[in-house]
Amino acid sequence: MNETRRHICFFNSHKKWGGGEKWHTDAALFLYSQNIQTTVYAHGSGELFNKVKDTIPAFPISLSNLSFLNPFAYIKLFRLFKKQQFDTIILCLPIDVKVAGVVAKIAGVKHIIYRRGSAIPIRNSMYNRFLFSRIITHIIANSHATKETILTNNPSLFPKENITILYNGIDIPPILQKIEHTTPVIAAVGRLEYQKNFECLIELAEILTHRGYSFVIKIAGEGSLWKKLHTDIAERGLSDKIQLVGFISNINHFLAEADIFMLPSFWEGFGFVLAEAMAQELPLVAFNISSNKELIDNNKNGFLITDFNIKSCADAICTLLDSEDLRHSMGKAGREKVVSQFSTEKTHAELVRFITNI
Repeated sequence: MNETRRHICFFNSHKKWGGGEKWHTDAALFLYSQNIQTTVYAHGSGELFNKVKDTIPAFPISLSNLSFLNPFAYIKLFRLFKKQQFDTIILCLPIDVKVAGVVAKIAGVKHIIYRRGSAIPIRNSMYNRFLFSRIITHIIANSHATKETILTNNPSLFPKENITILYNGIDIPPILQKIEHTTPVIAAVGRLEYQKNFECLIELAEILTHRGYSFVIKIAGEGSLWKKLHTDIAERGLSDKIQLVGFISNINHFLAEADIFMLPSFWEGFGFVLAEAMAQELPLVAFNISSNKELIDNNKNGFLITDFNIKSCADAICTLLDSEDLRHSMGKAGREKVVSQFSTEKTHAELVRFITNI
């Protein structure tokens, strides 16, 4: 750090746990461990708050989509911000920018940073033009794909040179011993929501079954589509082929059961689960969208499938099921890539350089 004493505030009002919350948690804990004054504002009932509250000064907050219309929300935050006098705030959600970002500007916070975690273009609305020209000073993007989509609807919305890519880091785990099983396991992990496109795995299972392959697809995660997926799987007679295993507390143990990892998402900001699967030496299959090509080197550590083509996806899965040697070599290549490019040591060093140089 330079000679200026920094006080960093991480502000994330999301109650649910996801990639953004994990990044905020890891980044805050790391900076605090480096004797950098750090404060966290997070949803009082959320996992982020629970993970940091015993280590870092943390304040419970709760914002709704209409909080930007509530003057009391602004007044409460203004008093806290003025008292704590941090010079940098890192925001997560659009509502955080609308409320905490505006309050930070009024309170004289010098660096107002929006961390963008989705490769979705920002709407070119009048209010967004105000926020990105008058409030936000820097943007952190979690991938090249996310950076490139931010300005799609308005190239003049924000200075591109003030958008910095900081990947989600992964603590490189030991490679767990594979759990013995007779039926090959295809693993998938994510929220059971539209974005993750788990519906396509039903069609994939039908194709693989028709081709005579033995397999089971295990989907870990929770979400609003659980009931629909469960019903569709049962109605298609695939209950012995696709398992919804729910929330998992230890992803590495789950991945140790698998032979192949599949990510069928329509879009990703940064496919963190891909990096986790790579760390456990699993070959990958995913659609060639957004940031996936930043993790998957096609035909080296996995397969990138174009145009959401399920038949091509099935071809890739069959190629892997047919060759244990290919699964092993692709898994090795993935592990090497994640260690060299996405380890927390590397991403934390880049975070410190960013904080130091803004």
